[in-house]
Amino acid sequence: MEQRGRSEAPVEAAEVEGSSRGLRGRLSYRGLTQLRTFSSFQYPNYRLLWTSTLMASAGNWVQQVTIGWLAFHLTGDALTTGTVLGLRGVPFLIAGPLGGVLTDRMDRRKLLMATQVYLALLGLVFALLVWSDMLEIWHLYAFTFMFGAGWAMNNPLRQAMVANSVPREEMMNAIALNSAAFQITRIIGPAIGGVLIAVVGPSMNFFIQAVAFTMVALLVWPLRIPQEDWSRSARQSFLTNFREGVAYAVRTPVILALILLGMIPSLFLMSFVNGVMPVFAAEVLENPDRGLGFLLSAFGVGALIGTMALASLGSARRKGLMLLAAAMGAAVSTIAFAMTTTLLVSMLVMVVMGAMHMFYMATNNTLIQTIVPDTLRGRVLSLFMLDFALTSIGAAMAGGIVRAYGISAGFLFGGVCALVLFVVVALVFKELRGRF
Repeated sequence: MEQRGRSEAPVEAAEVEGSSRGLRGRLSYRGLTQLRTFSSFQYPNYRLLWTSTLMASAGNWVQQVTIGWLAFHLTGDALTTGTVLGLRGVPFLIAGPLGGVLTDRMDRRKLLMATQVYLALLGLVFALLVWSDMLEIWHLYAFTFMFGAGWAMNNPLRQAMVANSVPREEMMNAIALNSAAFQITRIIGPAIGGVLIAVVGPSMNFFIQAVAFTMVALLVWPLRIPQEDWSRSARQSFLTNFREGVAYAVRTPVILALILLGMIPSLFLMSFVNGVMPVFAAEVLENPDRGLGFLLSAFGVGALIGTMALASLGSARRKGLMLLAAAMGAAVSTIAFAMTTTLLVSMLVMVVMGAMHMFYMATNNTLIQTIVPDTLRGRVLSLFMLDFALTSIGAAMAGGIVRAYGISAGFLFGGVCALVLFVVVALVFKELRGRF
């Protein structure tokens, strides 16, 4: 065991798997980590990784609001704007599984640094394009697709590294805090991006994105996170690696159930929240501008509450039942939202919906990472994260339902479908109710 004066030294595999009680005494964040909610911050590698997640997420949200603004500014067309924003989910169908295979056959630290450098250079090139006033609409499509590809490769890799940076008993706390970092920037990032557009212009937002991802690469540089031997995967072909991951997921009933549970809200819950919420604000609340902002902020606040609540639970038992309860809570709150007609009540329900959804998704992520061997973790997580692509598909479906039957009926349809499917999965896969 390292001495206290060397607490920032590389953490060996035996140390990570050892008792957290012995490590806790040598923390620089001693006061903070007395709270169970922040216990993962006692590990230096995790602190660096969490900070990098915060910066990467901030750059992502600032960029996303700027892309939407540019698309509408150039075309004045809502459909084009929505298509540009939705295009970023498409690469998850290909780049996501590719990133999962690379995560399991390469040094994860070097791979994460490479993806951050790629995203930083992409942001810099696009910033110069906007600044030079040469921007055309096809540039937005190209940038969104290329950024989505980099983000799709980044996601399973970063999640796998979270699991590598803490002992097994801290995994739920670490994953929840990692989700909290994303939710914090989700609340404030779009507002900051909008202010920057007004004050310094859109090109500066992409320069900021480039700087943010450069800083992330620098934060990742000193990481020394133990990783299971990946040489066997590296000796096999890409296709063999991919098939191995898919076969494991299909042949392990509980993993298959968790992946399916991750896809249901993408098609029937988040597709409505992300895709047709402006319609609800305009037609039901008759408050298309501030109403939309308040609703999305309320969801973000709820999501942060949900992740922090999960972080506080630590190594709670019966995680399968917790997962199912939160999933059904998210569906029921969506049904309740469909029946609201005033802004205040709608916001309150959105807080509950956000809390249930993020509690559910973070718990799902934790269960997958707890069960899957480290040598397969990246590939299985990439299958789990196909939900990003399904959200884009679901948004188109949600738009068609709303156009045909109305906005309230659309949310009701989504909530009922999700609830029924959650119940079916809970009944078919009994392992979820009794194993954890």
